[in-house]
Amino acid sequence: MRSGKKNDMKKIIELPHRMDDYACMWNGIEDLYIQATGETLPPKFFFVLASFGSFCYMKTPKAELKRMVALGDGRTRSMYEFLVPIVGFDYKVHEYKTFEQALRKIKAETDTGFPCMIGALDMFYLPHFEKLYHKEHIPFHYELATGYDDEAGLLYFLDCGRTEVQSIPYGELRLAFDCAYSGLSKPNTVWTLRMHATKGKYEIAKEALAKKKALYLNPPVGFIGCRGFEKFILELPKWRDELPKEDYDKILFNMVQFFGTVPTVPNALRGITEPDTMEFCGGFDKAAVVLQSIGSEYHDDGMLRAAELFGCAAPVVAQIKEVIVTYLTGKCDETDNLPALFTQVAEAMKRGFEIIVP
Repeated sequence: MRSGKKNDMKKIIELPHRMDDYACMWNGIEDLYIQATGETLPPKFFFVLASFGSFCYMKTPKAELKRMVALGDGRTRSMYEFLVPIVGFDYKVHEYKTFEQALRKIKAETDTGFPCMIGALDMFYLPHFEKLYHKEHIPFHYELATGYDDEAGLLYFLDCGRTEVQSIPYGELRLAFDCAYSGLSKPNTVWTLRMHATKGKYEIAKEALAKKKALYLNPPVGFIGCRGFEKFILELPKWRDELPKEDYDKILFNMVQFFGTVPTVPNALRGITEPDTMEFCGGFDKAAVVLQSIGSEYHDDGMLRAAELFGCAAPVVAQIKEVIVTYLTGKCDETDNLPALFTQVAEAMKRGFEIIVP
């Protein structure tokens, strides 16, 4: 990582960057890890290890959403906390009341040679997202800030879906920063990073998956892991009798938006007739790719067998998505099939974790 400072008004950190779209909160950290270790990583490597398999089912009768179901944990802090001791990096969250305070922190980190994560950001104000820029508010994006130019009024950053360094005017950044996403971050949030990694990717994968296996197969509480999944499947058919239709529909709508790579609902539920640009497979497709890649490289039969099981579960989750979409759009109601479909998914996850590591 090199930094070039032309004057007190501008500084840019040069960092090798690997594009890995839809992995925004991890892409910059993976860049720092790759630089520190020289490793090559399969797509969504850290994202899968941190998120996949963290099933949760909670009854929340006093909340607006009466049931909460998550196939994986996509909360940024929670994912970071999981991988910090395994990968070997540190992070600190800095939440500021004003944009000016956040920008000063970014510049201070840059001046000392450290890139930092910023976000969540509202993609409505990010010019390099041509289809969303000033068209759609999506307050769920992170960037790795790598430089600034006060004279031009620009911040420089690396984006998970772009190969080249990007820039954004301070005026737009101020607006993008002024957003919050429940469970992720508050406005004007800066994440400082320090990478100390020495472990290779295979060691990291084995350690992370062993921890996930233990949490899933032997959960400490009944609403997570395999116990939570079994309880969810048992109670799912009762929802129609226990809840008003409005609440039932809201739960399904919320559930399906987290089946995709990033939180968004299928186009059909947004009134858009175009095909979806991402798969809604609950992360099983991404987990299969990671395990297939690492298992093949290191001749790990357990990972390869688990990759096959998770890969087979991916189209089942996609089918669940279709059942929910056709119901919510009023085309047909096949929601009685949901318990059986989710049972297939739960069995694949359980069998996969049973064989994934010794």
